[in-house]
Amino acid sequence: MQQPTHFTDRRWVQYVLLVGVSLAVLSPAFARQPKDDFPLSPYEMFAEKKDENTTVTQAVAILPDGREEVLPPRLFGTDEVLQARAMLARAARGNKQSANELCASLATAAAREARWQTLKEVQIRTVTFESIKYFEDPAAPPLKKRLHARCAARRS
Repeated sequence: MQQPTHFTDRRWVQYVLLVGVSLAVLSPAFARQPKDDFPLSPYEMFAEKKDENTTVTQAVAILPDGREEVLPPRLFGTDEVLQARAMLARAARGNKQSANELCASLATAAAREARWQTLKEVQIRTVTFESIKYFEDPAAPPLKKRLHARCAARRS
């Protein structure tokens, strides 16, 4: 008995689709000029050598015993880490006055909180750490430290 022709026609369409999709997926691998394209990428984003150092701009509370604590975003008037980071970056890039104004604002806000009642000063600084050493020991000293502003605690 002979099979209906629509069955064999469908199978032919399935094979054509399979070959077409396979060629589309493999096509970036055969491109003359490499470009980053889904699903194959000629760029080794995660295998390339990365910088061993990490640079961070931070606002730090200096306590009378010399301990340092990074100030949280809420003292910047936000709960968003990236907004606080942007404010710090702007102060670090800007003139000395903008860094001093942000520093004074942070010192006043920190001094109002019980946690920092003994706050000695606030510093806005950019520090560079050796990344792996920092994660092995967060108390490891930075490789470089650049001070943008320093201000005494302001209690009201």
